[in-house]
Amino acid sequence: MLRRWWFMERLRPAVPAQRPAELSKEQQQLVLDEWATARERLDRLVSARVTAVGDVLRTAELPLSATPLAARFGDDPRAEGDCSWAFDAFQAAGKLLDEGADLPDLAAAAVLADRALERFAAVHARAAGQPVPKAARRCFYNPLHTAAEDTHSPVRKQHRQQARRRTGPREAAADRRPACPSCRRAILAGQAPDVLPALVPVKLSRLRTARVLVPYYSVPQQWSLWSVCACGAYGDEWPSLVLRGEHRKRAAAARKA
Repeated sequence: MLRRWWFMERLRPAVPAQRPAELSKEQQQLVLDEWATARERLDRLVSARVTAVGDVLRTAELPLSATPLAARFGDDPRAEGDCSWAFDAFQAAGKLLDEGADLPDLAAAAVLADRALERFAAVHARAAGQPVPKAARRCFYNPLHTAAEDTHSPVRKQHRQQARRRTGPREAAADRRPACPSCRRAILAGQAPDVLPALVPVKLSRLRTARVLVPYYSVPQQWSLWSVCACGAYGDEWPSLVLRGEHRKRAAAARKA
């Protein structure tokens, strides 16, 4: 079985933080060049990941329809729905890989491919009478990071109860969303986590528009599917939305803004 998590190089742009109105044409081009480099690198990584997940699913003979399920998983009432969702999620991952317009689309392709593998592994575990592997919690700040720390474990819960009186704003911020160890340490140190960026248009004047990199979760929902779900990490509706082309519609809305 493949490793569940993989790493990617940091995607932070090299452009100093500035107000969009202050960006010169040279600085705007630098932003676009940094984004294009990051997208090319991420496209290679995600393509390899989706291909690897597909190899595992083909080896495991993921059913392409519900017909063989009764014979293979007849005692599992959830098998048909889980296998169908896994197949849809993998199809959606391939669609995003082909059609993704921005970095969060590619990240969502990796997340949905991983979740397809997790869902299918759960079906097989139940059929074998084995414990179902616990689905990993993705880092909200960058779903391509390592798994988020489990802040709900008994040890951490006891620690939080003991430290409740001395909890400050940084600790509260670190607990607000699922975060990998690296992002959590950054927040506790008062630093910005290593956030997955998205490229969005910003109107500078009546005749001029610039594109800037912002945290993916700050993109308006009418422009992106991924700002509210950690690139498809939470919730089960995303594969069907991708297969209906909703990601393209929202990307088009952003281009028209």
